[in-house]
Amino acid sequence: MEMEKEFIAALPAYLSYLHDESRLDGRADYIVFPEDTVQAAAAIRRAGEQRLPLTIQGARTGISGGAVPAGGLILSTEKMNRALGFVPGEDGVPALWVQGGMNFEALENFLRRPLPPEDWEAEEGALLRAQGQNLRFPPNPTETTATLGGAFACNARGPNSPRWGGMGDHVRGLTWISPAGEIWRIRRGQYRFDETGCALPGGGRLPCDTGLPAGGTPFLHPRPALDLLDFLAGSEGLAGFAAELSLALRPPPAAVWGVIYFFEQDQQALDFAETLRQWREQDPGGEALSTLEYYDRPSLELVRSLAPQNTALRQLPPINPRMAAAVQVELEGDDSETLESILTGQLELFLASGGGEDDTWAAASPAELEKFRLLRHAVPELINTELDRLRRNLPELRKTAADFMVPPELTGSYRETYRRDMEREGLRGFVFGHFAEGRLHVNILPENPDALHRSRTLLDRWAALVIKDGGLLAAENGIGRLKRGLLRRHLPPARLRQIRSILRVLDPGNLLGGFAAAED
Repeated sequence: MEMEKEFIAALPAYLSYLHDESRLDGRADYIVFPEDTVQAAAAIRRAGEQRLPLTIQGARTGISGGAVPAGGLILSTEKMNRALGFVPGEDGVPALWVQGGMNFEALENFLRRPLPPEDWEAEEGALLRAQGQNLRFPPNPTETTATLGGAFACNARGPNSPRWGGMGDHVRGLTWISPAGEIWRIRRGQYRFDETGCALPGGGRLPCDTGLPAGGTPFLHPRPALDLLDFLAGSEGLAGFAAELSLALRPPPAAVWGVIYFFEQDQQALDFAETLRQWREQDPGGEALSTLEYYDRPSLELVRSLAPQNTALRQLPPINPRMAAAVQVELEGDDSETLESILTGQLELFLASGGGEDDTWAAASPAELEKFRLLRHAVPELINTELDRLRRNLPELRKTAADFMVPPELTGSYRETYRRDMEREGLRGFVFGHFAEGRLHVNILPENPDALHRSRTLLDRWAALVIKDGGLLAAENGIGRLKRGLLRRHLPPARLRQIRSILRVLDPGNLLGGFAAAED
């Protein structure tokens, strides 16, 4: 393969780039590490010329196999990790331009100690030094090593999405590289869909049906008036990738409270969470609720059993073995007295729901809140640790996981369906996640090939229910290789045709793997 030597290296010197957190195994012939947009676009054009399958990689933190290559060339964005510029916003909200390979931890550290790079303009540097420490980027996907470009690719939402929405909601502009290697400069509001499609920055047009109803998946789902930027958010790396992003920054809240409520009966926790969800929707003060997470007994037991072996989790208080479920809440706002009043009301409701005075963890400082957030991050990490243990004897085992999103009022009902079905099949499973938006995660750990088959059968059964109820089959963890087959089997035929027609326009050479490929 003829490519610039400084950009290319032959495998197997880079075996770690053949995997992500899905535990799937991949293969590739080459890997490239561009340092800027021009180099990345050149690599993509060269891959197209030589008809090499292409996989765009960020930090490989995904759990659905989106970064696992299936041959050809890997384009890693790990060297595209710089802050590029700082600009004031017309609406008073400043923005920071970053490369897509920067991760959330690096972004937070940069804002905490805002030292402008030497190549910045003096005016930008002065603005950053004056304002940077008093700003934050609201999305919180819990995995701080995830890249910003990767989070945009799946439009990650995270625990504080009830208040702040998804990653794409906070992106003001993009430098996008198309599958043809074209560099598109896109600012919010510049390109919008009408009834027949959308003009593209490269001068062409994406003709497509924009009248299909919502449901199934937000992946590449156009509708009239939709911003092209929002269409590309969540496009899963199959329509190109975000080489640079303009991030809308905001001041941190004046006050934040975090509480984890523990219950001895699971139904008590579900009722409590549902009451809070309804309060958030109906009460003007409900916008203060930025996080509403649920954990079932197996999730709590997993944390309790493995915490002694985990340095981070040892910072948390011990979980009482009597506890059957937990509800995690964060409140944020600019009025401390209002938040304290809301918190007092929650505590009264907790006690009335059967909770005990000593069965809560509370935090009001950033350091203590970060400890509590460890719990949300730890559960899927520990599930993967258990999967690794099982695979030592049976490498063919795979975790069966779903991040279905259902109408919020059905969240508790789906939680009951997941647990009932897993128990009936004798499967070990965990249910946790975002209660307020109907996005509970369900993870099954099959212990033998027969259990793996039964868990996949359950996933299909649940997917059919989700489609019937107007929900989403992939809400935030990406489609990747693990979920493409599920979507092909359950999406309405009109949606499948729409997605395939869009990708035929955006990636006619099927460079990025496409959605029409045979089932993985």
